[in-house]
Amino acid sequence: MVEVGHHWDAVRAPKTVGERALETLGDETGAVIQDNSGTLYWLIAVGSTTSWHLRGVRVLTELADERTYLGVPPVSWTTGPKAHWRVPLGPDRYLTHPWRLREALTEADRAEYGLMPEGRQLCYRCQLPTDEPIPVDVEIRGNGVGKTTYACPTHTPLYPTGQQPRALTSAAATEHEGRR
Repeated sequence: MVEVGHHWDAVRAPKTVGERALETLGDETGAVIQDNSGTLYWLIAVGSTTSWHLRGVRVLTELADERTYLGVPPVSWTTGPKAHWRVPLGPDRYLTHPWRLREALTEADRAEYGLMPEGRQLCYRCQLPTDEPIPVDVEIRGNGVGKTTYACPTHTPLYPTGQQPRALTSAAATEHEGRR
C-alpha cells in the first residue's frame, strides 16, 4: 500500500468506463493499475485535480484530515487476476496528463451511460438520491414512453441482469406474462 498525494495522485474508474477511456487514450496513457475486480487506476501529477463530476470516477489524493492508500503491485506483475500493471510502469510511461484523461473518461462515461439526467435520481436499491445516477434498465411501456431505472455507483453492479422491473405485481404480472 502506497499513500497517494506524495509522489502522485490517482484516478479510479470502474471497469467499463476505464476500458473505453484506456482505448481512447491509446499511447497517451501513463502507467495504469488494474485491481482484481477490473477497476483501473491512472497515476497523475500531485494536485493536478481534486474532483471530477463523472459517474463512478474518483480522484484519490491527500486529504487534510485523512490518508488515502492505493495498492501498488510490484513492477513485474503485468497480468492478473490479482492487482497488476495493466499498462506497465516504465521510464517513458509514468504519469498520465490529467486533462487528456478527463476528456477520455468523459467520452467513456457518455458512451457507457448516456447523457447525465437532469437533477438527482433515486437508486433502485438504497432508495437514496444520487448525484451520479447510472441507468441500469429501461422499461418501454405500451404508449412508447420509457421508464429508466437508476442506480448509484455502489449498487450498479448489484442490479439483476436479464430481469425487467415489473409494472404489475405478483399474480397479476404472472398472468399478464402468460406464466403460471
